[in-house]
Amino acid sequence: MKVYGEFYRILARECINEPSIFQKYGDASFIVMDGMSFREGVLVYNTLKSEGYETRLNFGFSAIPSETLEFRDKMGVSMSNFKEINNPENIRLGGDEKFLWSQFPDVMLDKIQVGRTVISSLEKMYETTAKIVEDLVDKLKSDKIIILSDHGYIRSEAGFVFTVGERAKRRLQDVFGSKRYIAMNDVEVKDLIRGGYVEEFGGYYLVKSRYIWPVRGRYSIYIHGGLSLMECFTPVIELMKKNEKSYGKRGYNLS
Repeated sequence: MKVYGEFYRILARECINEPSIFQKYGDASFIVMDGMSFREGVLVYNTLKSEGYETRLNFGFSAIPSETLEFRDKMGVSMSNFKEINNPENIRLGGDEKFLWSQFPDVMLDKIQVGRTVISSLEKMYETTAKIVEDLVDKLKSDKIIILSDHGYIRSEAGFVFTVGERAKRRLQDVFGSKRYIAMNDVEVKDLIRGGYVEEFGGYYLVKSRYIWPVRGRYSIYIHGGLSLMECFTPVIELMKKNEKSYGKRGYNLS
């Protein structure tokens, strides 16, 4: 249990202390795919590689909590510098853009809820995500492009989560409701911390790992904000664009 607890404290520290990816790759153009987990990241990487691009798969970390607004706060780049992509069927770029932010796949994940018709699927979500990335890569003039994500997600369906005891389940419902984090206040959660369900970090109480509890009403199947590998560990794809004039082929070595 001691090793288990230390792992999540290390994960939280990495989310807080990770140097800005935007500074690390200062000479590149950046594509942020909102909510793209490592699952989709690997698939996108393989698709780009099969297209002939020279690519390298790396990793980064989300924020604490693993939410979009908190990630934007830690970026070190104002959102006013980003061009937002919200329509995959009508992507218009000049080609010289340095910062791009796609609302996909997160907007599709938010629509997949328990208690209502599922209007999306993981397969459709991946197809849309890959299409957006390919279109953006094709339209950008930059030789080096970094594709990354602000956070991942966990699946709340049975078979994808860990069992929670009845007493802890009621406590998690009372304290967190449908969220995976809350700001530290007068709420007493020492029992949940001792039980290994919650981590205290950065002014928040964060639900750890894949612990899920029943929530009344409609709620998203794919959720984030907590402290787990799938929420906090994010893909970073380094890509070199083709340069047909100089190289006569689609990609070239990153090193």
